[in-house]
Amino acid sequence: MQSVVKTTCPYCGTGCGIDLIVKNGRIVEAKPTENHHVNDGELCLKGMFGWEFVNSPKRLTKPLIRKKNGVFDKHGELTEVSFDEAYEFVAQKFKTTVEKYGSNAIMGFSSARSNNEDNYVFQKFFRAQGSNNVDHCARL
Repeated sequence: MQSVVKTTCPYCGTGCGIDLIVKNGRIVEAKPTENHHVNDGELCLKGMFGWEFVNSPKRLTKPLIRKKNGVFDKHGELTEVSFDEAYEFVAQKFKTTVEKYGSNAIMGFSSARSNNEDNYVFQKFFRAQGSNNVDHCARL
């Protein structure tokens, strides 16, 4: 069974309309939304073909932490962990880094693929930690 999911292209801030063709729960094609008020039935190469990573078997779907003997070790093997453990690990690393080196030792690098609201919360989080080191790359 094939269906069409109308959405907004995630590759830049323009807001082009994109129709994702879904067959058996998997994206199989992307087409420009006809008569869309932003892109009027046109898509760039990223919008047209950039969805292919979604079905990649190499795509990470669970958090991984390098561990040796059950604890973090930068030389350890990547080990699948729960999201709760991953969040706790990152929070602890942020805390100890700021305590040891100050708030300018952390930074956030966001994506232009995210919507404005997500990017706002992202930068707000880093500023709440005392860091103004926030950037993004519109070329992602």
